[in-house]
Amino acid sequence: MGVRSTKLLSQLIGAQGLKRQKSSLSMTPKGYVPVCVGVDGNTKRFMVHTTLLRHAKFLELLYKSAEEYGFSNDGVLRIPYEASDFEEYWMIKSSKPKIYKVEPFN
Repeated sequence: MGVRSTKLLSQLIGAQGLKRQKSSLSMTPKGYVPVCVGVDGNTKRFMVHTTLLRHAKFLELLYKSAEEYGFSNDGVLRIPYEASDFEEYWMIKSSKPKIYKVEPFN
């Protein structure tokens, strides 16, 4: 019984540790909003700092998103815009980028 309970305990601890690790990887940092950008199935995930939500050009993208998906969209914010153009404008041309790309899990 002692060996079985130890094995069960280690499995439970291992499972909880794995669960915590996965959840911490997918957590959104404080002050950021997860956003999926793309069209025709070619989407990329980004973390956008909340200060950019007031930026005039970003507001245009939000209005476009509301027209496409409506205001009551559940889940991550989706923006119908070319992901490569979004990345180029907001991450490369911006002098102080407040957006970073999220790499997909493999």
